Amino acid sequence: MAASIPAIIIAAGLSKRLGRPKAFVEIAGKTLLQHSISKLQSLNCNPIIIVTNQDCLFQATVESNGAKVCLNNNPDDGRTGTIQIGLSDLIDEMGRMPRKLILAPVDRPGWKSESIVKLFESNTSSCLSSNGTSGHPVVLVNNDLHKILMADKTTPLRDIISFEKVLVDEPLLGLNIDTEEDLELLQSHSEFFEAL
Repeated sequence: MAASIPAIIIAAGLSKRLGRPKAFVEIAGKTLLQHSISKLQSLNCNPIIIVTNQDCLFQATVESNGAKVCLNNNPDDGRTGTIQIGLSDLIDEMGRMPRKLILAPVDRPGWKSESIVKLFESNTSSCLSSNGTSGHPVVLVNNDLHKILMADKTTPLRDIISFEKVLVDEPLLGLNIDTEEDLELLQSHSEFFEAL
């Protein structure tokens, strides 16, 4: 595999609709955060930055397995603001702007490591796409990383970046943990996570 690519796991949302932190939802013996970390570490992503909120900071640190945890004090400001915090921390950690990075929201767990390898190969900012559904994780490249840093923190990522689609076979790509119904759907696919 080529030189390691850094990753940011975003886990700073307040989970108001779900009523509990999405990062610590358990499936197949691990939390969603632990699944994300282990998949990215299996691909030698380094460094890995986890961006979380104050309420989740301690538990995220306990589960970090060597990834660096940083804090978003204002998660209500939006996901782009969370990405900016992670990217700034990553730049501090690396001493430079990365050429590309993987961005993995903890509440979008329906992906396999093999799909991320395809993102590694992309020279443009790209998202996974399976059977007409596009989703996360995504790869972000250098010029677009600069755009994100300069954007208003409340601007949605899709309004800042145009993503190319990387075709994969990921039946659970659209899985987005947001409600109790989503948790039921997650639990019904435990074999997917046991195989990871």
